[in-house]
Formats: sequence, structure tokens, C-alpha cells
Amino acid sequence: MNQMLLQAIFFLGLLSTSFAARLAVSGTSLTYGNDQVYLNGVNIAWNSYGYDFGNGNYDGSIENWMSDIGSAGGNTVRMWVQVEGESTPSFDNRGMVTACDNTGDFLTDVVTFLDAAQESGVLVIFTVWNGAVMSNQPYIDMILDDDKLQSYLDNCLTDWAKAVADHPALGAWEAMNEPAGSVHVSSDANHCYDTTNVGKQGGGWSGANIPMERFLILFGKMNQVIRANDPSGIVTIGAYSQFSTTDAFSDTTNHYTDECLNGAAGSGSELDFYQVHTYDWQGSWPPHGPFTLQASDFELDKPFLIGEYSGDCGAGNTLSELNTYAYENGYVGGLSWHWAATGDCSDTRAVQRQALGTLVDRTDNGVVDFIVG
Repeated sequence: MNQMLLQAIFFLGLLSTSFAARLAVSGTSLTYGNDQVYLNGVNIAWNSYGYDFGNGNYDGSIENWMSDIGSAGGNTVRMWVQVEGESTPSFDNRGMVTACDNTGDFLTDVVTFLDAAQESGVLVIFTVWNGAVMSNQPYIDMILDDDKLQSYLDNCLTDWAKAVADHPALGAWEAMNEPAGSVHVSSDANHCYDTTNVGKQGGGWSGANIPMERFLILFGKMNQVIRANDPSGIVTIGAYSQFSTTDAFSDTTNHYTDECLNGAAGSGSELDFYQVHTYDWQGSWPPHGPFTLQASDFELDKPFLIGEYSGDCGAGNTLSELNTYAYENGYVGGLSWHWAATGDCSDTRAVQRQALGTLVDRTDNGVVDFIVG
């Protein structure tokens, strides 16, 4: 992107957001301004998978969706952005990242999206990459190669973080959705890299076979860049289940502890809050599922968000019942799957719209109806 345009975006962002609130962490809670808050929302998660931002693709459709979500009582959306790298970022013929996109629209698009979110009273979690599916070789190579990864950090993520820094509607950064889907299942002397427990619970289904160490390096380096350029931003990972997110049980391993991330990528790599996804299997919750336990049972030292679930795959519970359970059992938010309303285990928009209103007046375990800005 033209450097003068980037500076203009950054300067205008500073003027409008210098005194704005940001989503923040306090112990095992989330706060916004002076309030403890609860994230009551949905996954959008895309309109056009991997093609919603940059290269002239942004058309404002998701702004209308977000307005609908906000009007129904939602205060948070989880939005997938670069996904598998098919459209953004821009890779050259050597697999190096040269920019966030080919046309220079990407940074303007993500800022425009955040502006629309603020107008709708909604926070945005930017989910950068998807680990549940990995079919694009330059994306895979970027994770495996230090120089290619550095080109992404230098030529896209740094500019992206600068462009949106301190925006009041930017709730959090999420480096990747469900990395366990593409992890290499193997034992290792270092428990951070030993994915045996994940493998026993279905991990590695995409066949990409990325070593856990490389994933942790990717996440840690991304978190470092985000903190350097958006210092008040907070970061997470969208874990596929509890089996990769807690050490509380004999058959689970927390791969995303401070020890694991800082050990792989250096200091400043840690998460600010944990996130887990959960769906039933053949009508029942898996062992240690978040809708069978309280958040405190996972023995985590950070806030704990349920980032994906649905009534459609909810072990006989309605979406409204699941929303209420999450609120009353110590979780800091619940995001239903998903507003696009396609594929398996997705509730319809009508069901999600109705369920968003279930908690709107609650304040006892966190304010739901708060002003973004």
C-alpha cells in the first residue's frame, strides 16, 4: 500500500479512537470501559469464504448482517479474514508475501468494517487464518518457512495492525481457527509439541501435517507483531475443543499456555484469553465439554470464551438454553455458529436472532448491552 495512504489511515484512526474504550482482560473476566462485559454474539464467519476483504471484493454486504446482529441484541461477531490465503495476502512466485492484497484495498476495507461495527454497537474478533482446512500451498509454506513467515509479518500484518490500532470496535485478534485440524499427530519429549491427546480426539483431519511447534511459532510471532503495533489489542486462538486447551484432565493438553507459546516464539507470544469450540457427537457432548462444566473446572488462568457452538448440534438444547448456560457458568462469552447459515451444525438466522435477545438485559455475570465507542 502507498505509504502516505497508510499514514493517513493510521492518523485518522488515532484522531477518532484516542480516547475510546477497548476490550480488555481483568483476571478471568473481560472488561470494556469501566464494565465487566459478556460477549453475546455470533460467528459471521464469512460471506465469501476468504474473499470478503481486499482486491476489490468488499461490497458492504456483511455490514448489513452486522447491523441485523446488533439490532437483535448481539454485541460481538467473529469474522474470518485471510482464511487459507487464496485471495489475501499477496504471494509472489517464490511464496513470499509482498502485501496484504494486490489492489491496496485491504487495509481500507478492514477499517471500514470496524467503523460499521462500531455504528452497529458490535465488537469484532478478527480470525486471521483457518487451520481446519489447508488446501493452499503458499499458505502452508508460509507457516513452515521462517523467511516466508517473516515476509507476512513485515509486509502485511504490521500494516494491518497499525491501520486498526486502538479502534474501539476491534475486540480481539485470533491468529487461527482450529489449528488442531491441520496439526501433525505425534509424540514429543516436549509436552507443548506432543499432540497425542489431540490425535486421539480427531485432530489432524485436514492431512496438512503441520508440526505443533511451527503453529506455536506462527501464533507467537503474530502476537508479538500485534502487540508492537496495536498495544491495547488482545489475542486468542480458536481451539477446536477442550482437548487442546486445558491441562485439567488426564486426556487433555493445553498447547497454548504462556510456557508453550513463549518457549516456541519468544517473550510476548502469550494469549490474553482462551477460546474453545464445541458441538455434540451423535447427540451427546464430548467428555469435559464446556456445556457440561463450569469455566473454573478447566483450571485456566485467563478468561474463557466459547467461540463456536449451535443448537443444531447442541445435545438436545436450544440455542437460547446454551446461551444462558454459558452466561451463568463463568464463561466470558458465547458465539453461535453461524450467520451465513450454511452447512452442518448451523442454526438458522431466525434462531440466532431470537437467541441473541435472551441475555440482553443481564448484568449479573457481565454487562451484555454496552456502548461500543
